Amino acid sequence: MSDFGEIIWASLLDNTYECFVSRLSENQGQLRVVNTDTKEVLLDQEVALSYGAPFGPDVDDLAYWQDLCAQIVDQSKSQG
Repeated sequence: MSDFGEIIWASLLDNTYECFVSRLSENQGQLRVVNTDTKEVLLDQEVALSYGAPFGPDVDDLAYWQDLCAQIVDQSKSQG
C-alpha cells in the first residue's frame, strides 16, 4: 500500500483482501481491492472524498466503499 500516497482508509477483508483508498486530490481518491495471496487487483476505481476528508472519511463514503469492496470480493469468490 505504501506506493499509493496518503491512505485515507484501509481494511483487510476475510484476511485476504486488502481494501484501501488513497488520496488523489482534495475531493478524489482511488479505491483499490487487492487479493494478498495472488496480488491480483480486483478493483481500481476513483471515488469521491466528501468534504476533503481532512480527519478521515465521511461515514457515507465509508459505507459506500465497504459495500463496493464486499461486492467485488463476493463476486470474485463466486467466479473462483
